Amino acid sequence: MNASTLTVPAEKKWSLVLRTTAAAAGALAGLSLDLIDDLRIAIDESFDLLTNQRLALESITMVCTPLENALSISLFGKRSKTGQDCKPLDPETSRLVIGSLVAEINLEGDGCGVHTVVMSLPLCGLRYEC
Repeated sequence: MNASTLTVPAEKKWSLVLRTTAAAAGALAGLSLDLIDDLRIAIDESFDLLTNQRLALESITMVCTPLENALSISLFGKRSKTGQDCKPLDPETSRLVIGSLVAEINLEGDGCGVHTVVMSLPLCGLRYEC
């Protein structure tokens, strides 16, 4: 499997598309069904975190990258160009929830809030031992 990229509008109804795509990438990478379920929830939480910052987003791009023993998934928010209030919201609750579902998580942001979520899950299942 090669790296896959998908960009969707930053509207709640599009989170289902990201969930489904991430689940398919997880299945192709050999994730167990339990990890795929965790991944779906982590994608939802990440989408909510990115879209609930004070700076509105135009779109979210998801990149699924297979690594040697893990699947890395990154969500990048593209901010809209309109003038907006730049006061970041506290991401700690989201970090804890997502972190309980995946092996590694990294939130990237600036003075205006979180704009990128990077997570990875170990490859387990039929072809791999955890």
